[in-house]
Amino acid sequence: MVGDSIAAGGGRRPGRFLPAVVLARWALWRLPRRGQVCYLVVVDALAVAAVVLATLRFPPLAAMLTPFALLLGAMLLSAELARPAERHREDTLLGPGVDTPWIFAGVLVLRPALAVALVAFSAVHQWFRVRRRPVYRQVFGAAATALAGLVAGAFLTATHVRPLGEVLDARTVLLLTVAAVVFLAVNAALVTAADGPRHPRDAAPGYAFDAAMTALGLPLAWAVVAAPLLVPVLAGTTVVLHRGGLGRGRRDHVTLDPGTGVLTAASWRGAAEARLDRPGRQGPGPAVLVLDLDHFRRLNDRYGTRIGDAVLRAVADTLRDEVRSADLVGRTGGEEFAVLLPGTGPFDATTIAERIRLRVAATLVALKASGDGPQFVGVTVSIGVASCPPGGALADALLAAETALLRAKAAGRNRTVCAEPG
Repeated sequence: MVGDSIAAGGGRRPGRFLPAVVLARWALWRLPRRGQVCYLVVVDALAVAAVVLATLRFPPLAAMLTPFALLLGAMLLSAELARPAERHREDTLLGPGVDTPWIFAGVLVLRPALAVALVAFSAVHQWFRVRRRPVYRQVFGAAATALAGLVAGAFLTATHVRPLGEVLDARTVLLLTVAAVVFLAVNAALVTAADGPRHPRDAAPGYAFDAAMTALGLPLAWAVVAAPLLVPVLAGTTVVLHRGGLGRGRRDHVTLDPGTGVLTAASWRGAAEARLDRPGRQGPGPAVLVLDLDHFRRLNDRYGTRIGDAVLRAVADTLRDEVRSADLVGRTGGEEFAVLLPGTGPFDATTIAERIRLRVAATLVALKASGDGPQFVGVTVSIGVASCPPGGALADALLAAETALLRAKAAGRNRTVCAEPG
């Protein structure tokens, strides 16, 4: 990702200090809240330490390589088949999404190192094949899932549960269910501490999805060892339910822009107004960002609509990467986007807008290969920022943000302007 890449040049022997350079330019350090940065780093470090200790205490067994390979292969296959739905899935507390059943099944039947390896493979597949997030978010998501799996595994060890025993008596089923709840609860607690609590109305569908995916891990764990031929059947069923359920949910609630995958203007406005209408909110009100691509029509005329569409998709991907799961991203015009940032003060909103602006300016889209090497085109954005006070109307905040956007355009483009209070 551009925001986490390193710049060429600098020292006489840059390779020697490459790890330090990468860490120094990690997008994590640009987060506005220092406490959040420290928390994410602590969770990542705790996950690494816990994996090392668990591996030393319970080293992998050769006999588990076969079920591990079966789980890994089925997980990657089902994830690939579910990729169209996963790309547009709203964020839930369990980042792995459709991979969750396989990971939880690994927790039940594998030693810790192999179970965590499933988490790592899932994260890598999501990065290359589904959607790319900032590296620090991808790492934190994997760390939270790994810690949740280790805690659930420790619970099973402490209660002496044998999930694949010949007889699944009531006690075993009950403890396996409790282990699933522990897996969900630990992951939910870690993610909520990082991003803040979500409104129950928003969180309920995500909780239900996470619970259903985790519950599927129970029959998968049994099938992997006791009836391997059933694993492909269960994998296919998981994919069909996943894609069908998510597709129907999207049609019922929101409409996505087909060119960029973000909300359409009408869906974004409806969802944003619903957020503002909720009573009982405390702290700072939401902030609105209005973004407009600079000289986009000129780019379209010069390179064609195919390249223009690719640029729009790249900008939409950047917006999704740089905002939180609770934020709303929509395409409100041909080359205009809007973002609602709940519970975000003017300073933090401006910081986020600047991070987006710099990231977009560093994003390049390939044109074609020529004798002189590949050619690329980039774009910049101007951003207007406005706060919506408690009880304020979305239309007023949008008007203020659009006015600030016009000021940014008039000042030379490729800049962020925050609307004046009041």
